[in-house]
Amino acid sequence: MRIAPTLIIILIAVLGLGVLGCKQVIGGDADIGQPESLPQTGLENQPGSETETHNSAELSFHFLELGNQYTGDSIYINYGDIDILIDAGSRRSSSATIRKYIDNYIQDNKLEYIIVTHAHQDHIDGFTETNKYIGILPGYEIGIIIEFPLTNSTTATYSNYKNAMAAAEKRGAVRYTALQCYNNQDGAQREYELGDGIKLEILYNYYYDHTQNNGENNYSVCFRIVQDGNQYLFTGDLEKDGEDRLVDYYAKDFGGLGHCVLYKAGHHGSVTSSNIKLMSAITPEYVFVTACVGTSEYTTVNSTQFPSQDFINRIAPYTNKVYATTYAGNYPNFESFNGNIVFSVSENGTFNVNCSNNNLILKETEWFKNNRTMPSVWK
Repeated sequence: MRIAPTLIIILIAVLGLGVLGCKQVIGGDADIGQPESLPQTGLENQPGSETETHNSAELSFHFLELGNQYTGDSIYINYGDIDILIDAGSRRSSSATIRKYIDNYIQDNKLEYIIVTHAHQDHIDGFTETNKYIGILPGYEIGIIIEFPLTNSTTATYSNYKNAMAAAEKRGAVRYTALQCYNNQDGAQREYELGDGIKLEILYNYYYDHTQNNGENNYSVCFRIVQDGNQYLFTGDLEKDGEDRLVDYYAKDFGGLGHCVLYKAGHHGSVTSSNIKLMSAITPEYVFVTACVGTSEYTTVNSTQFPSQDFINRIAPYTNKVYATTYAGNYPNFESFNGNIVFSVSENGTFNVNCSNNNLILKETEWFKNNRTMPSVWK
């Protein structure tokens, strides 16, 4: 049967529209299920969207924005079915932002591990609930909680945290201090196996069992994730004295801390942390700053605002791969700096950094060019 040319043209047009229509549907799915609290710039690349396949064999570290102008910490770590949360700052409202993000990954509403580094508001406030916000502790089934052994805190925030912790234990969570873990006491373990060839190791900090008079920072829980010889180090808000003692302890009895692929910048990149002794001991390759860049929340002195010039100078000899989460240079206004930062290790050992706003390293940003002096090794 001979088909008229006019009919052939019509059929081609219809088929073409059908193909275009299929492409449109696939592209449209990219916007489904996006966390409302994430910044809009670069959102299409945000892990957890339906356009990205999550590889359950990957180890990934997520440095989170907290939905407000206040500096704080919350880091999510995922490996297969294992979900870990470190801290839940910076305010109670941050719990909503954190939950919307991590729920893209958690499949069973369970956090296998929670690590609480120390008792400052910018690290613990999101654990508790209010009439408006479901806190992290009441919002999930929780396996093991590892927290700071000592504190001098008498704040209402800490009192609320203790109440939420007690309620979590009643629901079945098991709580240990970092000192119990390090000493393998009372059922706690120094090392927790997360999978084949990967472990969570609680490190010893002198201030687990020695009091200090100035603040809470040196009480911070210190730990590392170790995978196939690669180390990923977290020291909370540990300051110079605590860092120096950490380095000395591991140099004396363990051959040193050793090179770290990833280092979560201590104390938000302040002048008090990431000191020369620690940096020379760990020679970090990637550094992630959880802070509101340029914020006047704690100081109006530009050079000491997060991340400080001193911090940059001490990091610079080892790496220029430095990233930061949020910008608050016009405090109390805030916006994404790099945004939510994901550092992932693929099954074949490849490292990748993917940020929800942009992937610029610190030295390439306009803020850095206008507010910091370029270290000579970065030129």
